[in-house]
Order: sequence, then C-alpha cells, then structure tokens
Amino acid sequence: MTTNTQFTPEHYEKNIHRTIPHYSSFQKEIIDLIRTTKPDCEDWLDTGCGTGSLIELANETFDECNFYLNDPSEEMLSYARMRLGKYPAERFKFTNNTTADLPLYEVPKCDVVTAIQSHHYLNREERANTTAKCYEMLKNDGIFITFENTAPATERGIEIVMDRLRRFQLECGKDSVAVEDNLKRFNTAYFPITISEHLEMLKETGFTTCELFWTSYMQAGFYAIK
Repeated sequence: MTTNTQFTPEHYEKNIHRTIPHYSSFQKEIIDLIRTTKPDCEDWLDTGCGTGSLIELANETFDECNFYLNDPSEEMLSYARMRLGKYPAERFKFTNNTTADLPLYEVPKCDVVTAIQSHHYLNREERANTTAKCYEMLKNDGIFITFENTAPATERGIEIVMDRLRRFQLECGKDSVAVEDNLKRFNTAYFPITISEHLEMLKETGFTTCELFWTSYMQAGFYAIK
C-alpha cells in the first residue's frame, strides 16, 4: 500500500477504492497466492504496510504467522497499530523505515515479503536497490509479491488507460478537479515502468521464478521466488 500520499490514513482508506479499480482484489489475490505457495508461512514482512489492511486480512488465514509491518510514515504505522490492536500483540512487530534502510537485525529472514503500491514512487536506481533489499530479507525459496502502477508500452496506450481511469474515478463519485490532479501524478509523483521492465528487474535481482499474475487498467501484480 502506498504511503507517499497527501491523505490522512482515514482519508486514504476511503479514497483508495475510488481511485484504483479492483483495489480490494489485490489483497484477495495475494492471500490466494500465498495459500498455494507458502501455506505454512511463519514470517511475513509487509513493506510500505500503510494502514495495515493487507495484514489484517492475512491474519484471518495465516493465524500462526508472525507479521512484520514496516512503513516510512509514522502516521500510517500508528493507524496500522490501532487497527491490529485487537489481535495478540506478540504476533505483530512494527518498524518505521524506508524499505532500503530496514535494519536486518529488526526483522528475521521471511517466507513472504510484500510491497503493495509503494515502489513506483522510486526512481529506477532506488527501485532496484529496494527490490534487492526485499530479496535479501527472504529465506531461500521465499516469495516476493508486489503490486505496482505500471507504464503502458506506447503513448497511445497511456492515453487509453488515462481515459479509462478518468471515467472510473468520475463514476465512483470523485470530483473532476480531484480526478485530473490524480491523473497528473503519472511520471511526476510516481514513476511507473513497463511490465516487461518489471520482470527483467526481478530476474536481474536474482530471483529464479518471476511472473506476472494479475493486471488491470494500470496496475499489475508480480511474484518472484528466491
């Protein structure tokens, strides 16, 4: 989940489903993928955890897993702490760092590392370094799952997806000024790369299995196995 945002956590929770089509599907797809690849996962790191909604959902299925939630925004992290406060505290650990600066001694090697709507805020060098840190945080045979805004391969493709997103957001009730402000963030507030560039970067990082497993509009989900 993105944390580089102008919204409070409460506003973010309300706004995200009116901004990104099928956002709730991201988390369901992640849970289903982990049920297949790591059904007995013991340690899960969520980088850029945002409001903690993914881990709250994951906790319902993986009730013996230890969860590590990291986010560079203390405001988002505080919201996640509050959200998960009703569950046994010993199963949730919180750290306030950028992913690239996450101290290895604070989080053990994990079976699962997730990064949802966060790495596209980075430039290419930062993205590569952060992906390498996620690789480093995994156990052998661990799985890295990321959802990102992606860049269409052509200028016409960009125009088409922007028109689709504009219509989606307007039909969800966002006002036209907010919609246009959101669309202007493409390549100014976030910096997407193409699907093929994503897969190539994952291979260059050292992952042995790199796959696209979900896509819609501008968003795509990838997994990679160490």
